[in-house]
Amino acid sequence: MGMFAGIEEVTVKQRSRYVEPGEYIAKISAVKKGRTKQEEKSYFVVELEVEESTNPDFAAGDQVTWMTMVNKYKHYFLEEVKGFVATATDSRPDEVTEEVVEFVTGEDQPLVGKILKIQAWKETNANSGKSFTKTEFRLQR
Repeated sequence: MGMFAGIEEVTVKQRSRYVEPGEYIAKISAVKKGRTKQEEKSYFVVELEVEESTNPDFAAGDQVTWMTMVNKYKHYFLEEVKGFVATATDSRPDEVTEEVVEFVTGEDQPLVGKILKIQAWKETNANSGKSFTKTEFRLQR
């Protein structure tokens, strides 16, 4: 067996670049769910292709990721997922069910190609002092 045996079965690892402060127009490339390997925490991730950005670090064609994870408070994770799915599906939040989220993260990928307006900004947690990026999505019509 040669040094490169099995190369056909692997995929190339790509560095994730997360949404940073700015305004974007971006097209959905994929919507996924999963669990981290180390801590077995659930996550929901949206992969996007930037079409326009006010952030000079992101140009048209760049790939960017928005991700939310179940941390200490599952409630906030579910709020973020529900808000994103309601926006991207042009639905009311009360129409977003577990089945809807399973569908949009499934093999059919019904949200791929949808265009979103994204506004992102930094906030600081008053208790911990840690800063984080908040994101608001709007469906581009």
